[in-house]
Amino acid sequence: MRRSDRQSRAKGSPSEPTPESQTGQGPDRADGVIVSELTLHGMHCESCARIIERTVSRHTGARVTSIDMANNRLVIESRKGQLEEIRDELREKGYQLLLPGESAVEGFEAGSLRRGIDVLKKVIFNARGFEVEHTLLRYALGAIAIVLAAQAALFGLLFRNTPGFLNAYWSVSLLTAVSIVAFLFAYYHSNAFRKSSSCMTGMMTGMTFGMAGGFLIGAFAGATNGMFLGSIIGMVTGMGLGYVTGRSCGVMGVMEGMMGGLMAGTMGAMLSAMLIYDRLVPFLFILTGTEGLILVVYSYMLYKEFGNMKQQDLRVSGMEFAVLALALDLALTVVFVFGPKTGYVLGG
Repeated sequence: MRRSDRQSRAKGSPSEPTPESQTGQGPDRADGVIVSELTLHGMHCESCARIIERTVSRHTGARVTSIDMANNRLVIESRKGQLEEIRDELREKGYQLLLPGESAVEGFEAGSLRRGIDVLKKVIFNARGFEVEHTLLRYALGAIAIVLAAQAALFGLLFRNTPGFLNAYWSVSLLTAVSIVAFLFAYYHSNAFRKSSSCMTGMMTGMTFGMAGGFLIGAFAGATNGMFLGSIIGMVTGMGLGYVTGRSCGVMGVMEGMMGGLMAGTMGAMLSAMLIYDRLVPFLFILTGTEGLILVVYSYMLYKEFGNMKQQDLRVSGMEFAVLALALDLALTVVFVFGPKTGYVLGG
């Protein structure tokens, strides 16, 4: 629940009933466990049910004993004071646990645009509970600055006097730097929950990274080197990302990720080859923005399912993040600039 909701509740009547008393249930066991039958707004599928059960079980002694998705009802066992905390956490994830007589606030479901923007603001402005995500975001912004500075220095030292070089490569160089950092952010975010991921989440992770990464890098390489090398680079990138990120759920995740990378890597290069004389550069910007949005939604999915990152989940330092981003960017730059070129390409 948002802070403003808590404050308005605190200003209410001193005799205002607690969530436990409003359920009509009281301690019905000798150990003081309260059984509450409640309505839940925003639950749509089995994945929602797992998120809700995991959220409730984080509270010692609390658990969901039954979920009726058809009627949006569930039964929770908890101790005194826990139900309000559970309501707050579920609301943070877009689910509204309603007491008798309460109505749901429309437009605040887990998948709503309003909900996504609210979470994004908390990451950007370092809201309480989002400190680790904010730290990872600062690493990403710092890495972009370092990579772009390195690209500028490389151009000044080696290619400043090369005719047409800047015109041919500025767009791909800029988009490559941004894309690498975006994928690193998403990777380290997903890596925080790798051990607790379900098989379905693991397969989704492998396919997301494999297809998105393969298609994007394949498109960049196809624009600068032609369809043949673009397809090879896209396939290698996509299959590599699919393997690394999909292995959290074993062979199935690896296969999903690698197959997605294989297909998307060739498709990205093919599309660049087809668009070489038809506004290819604007398309690459649109493509990169769309892929970035997909990664943002993916990170939101992780937050919704697993909650906030903990400090021990952040398995990278700012320096390590920047060095890895710089190394990957330089490797791709070498391919784009010095790799063999076939057919029609940017600047050629």
